[in-house]
Amino acid sequence: MPPAPTRWRRGGRSPPRLLQRALLVAAFSAAALIVLILLQHRHGPEPPNPSTAAHARDSSDELLDDSPPAERDPEASHSAGTGDGSTCATVERMGEEAAGPGRGSPEQASLRVREMIRRHFELHGAERVRTLPAHEFCKQGFVLGKASEAGFGNEMYKILTAGALSVMLNRSLIIGQTRGLYPFGEYISYTNQSFTIHEIKHLWRKHHCARTYGRDLNIRVDIFENPAETNVLCSDWNNWKDPIIWFDGATDAVGIQFFLKNVHPRMKAAASALFGLPDSLYARPNTFGELMRAIISPSSKVQEAVDWVLKGANPDIVLHTRMMANRPVRARKAAVLCIKRALQISHIKGTPLVALVSDTPAFVKELKSDISEFAEVLYFDYKLFAKTSGLEIVGNDKHSSIDV
Repeated sequence: MPPAPTRWRRGGRSPPRLLQRALLVAAFSAAALIVLILLQHRHGPEPPNPSTAAHARDSSDELLDDSPPAERDPEASHSAGTGDGSTCATVERMGEEAAGPGRGSPEQASLRVREMIRRHFELHGAERVRTLPAHEFCKQGFVLGKASEAGFGNEMYKILTAGALSVMLNRSLIIGQTRGLYPFGEYISYTNQSFTIHEIKHLWRKHHCARTYGRDLNIRVDIFENPAETNVLCSDWNNWKDPIIWFDGATDAVGIQFFLKNVHPRMKAAASALFGLPDSLYARPNTFGELMRAIISPSSKVQEAVDWVLKGANPDIVLHTRMMANRPVRARKAAVLCIKRALQISHIKGTPLVALVSDTPAFVKELKSDISEFAEVLYFDYKLFAKTSGLEIVGNDKHSSIDV
């Protein structure tokens, strides 16, 4: 039989290995503790952290002071509200800071974006691209902007969104037509730096892009209105090889700016270059204004109406109200207060000139009576313009109006 295993018994001469290890660990721990105690007594207590002490002092002062924060130190509270640690600010405060010195200006940012858009269409505009040789033209990418005439504002954002995306992706712009007509072609004209689908199809066949270069003319559609399928946040659109991209469903200024939150650095950088950094409240460019300037222009009749209203004057403030035939009192009061606040911040000398634009003429007349107390008011009286210019008003004149 094999010998029985050795068992440890109390009082034995040779302790087991487990006990030896335990004693060794205990000895090292005791030695380390003694060394730490000696070092602490030798060097003395650690001096308090200045920031911690200051924070504790401020906290104790707050506990001892029962007066409201605004009564203690107005300047200190002002600086605390606008410092880097601030998370909230009123609209008035943000407006004052945006207009303050040393913050950059929206005008400078807009001029930078204007130059960026100009260079883009100089390189990727239709005038140059349509003259490229076949091997270069067939490599070109395009962005489609297609709108109907459902509503001017929403539909124009579709065109402007496509224009912005073409700048971000270095692609040419296509503006879709319906039965050979541009949307709202009676009121605006479009840049000659854009293509039509009909022209692209013609040039694609002419240069044999599909047969010679193996590039079929297909369209990749991304529907922004479908959150579960849109790639606006999670894809690098620069890697898409499809000849035409259609970012459909962006009917406001928000859709294209989702690219500011794109997870890919290249897409995020392209969006930031065009729209400004999301946290830069002081110098955000008027990107859509610059896109409108480059892509569309008013028709001669619209230009005539604008000139008729302004009569050579340059308004200090322009207020646009989209009321859709509503006339709420609270909205009117809010608009008047907003204009007063803007005039105070702007420090305009003399009598300010305010231009009112709305889809509800009756609301404009009510606003005019309130604003006329402190400013000169311009607005578009479409009935008077139609009478003086010989323009025929179609439909019910109670609801017909032209936004100028």
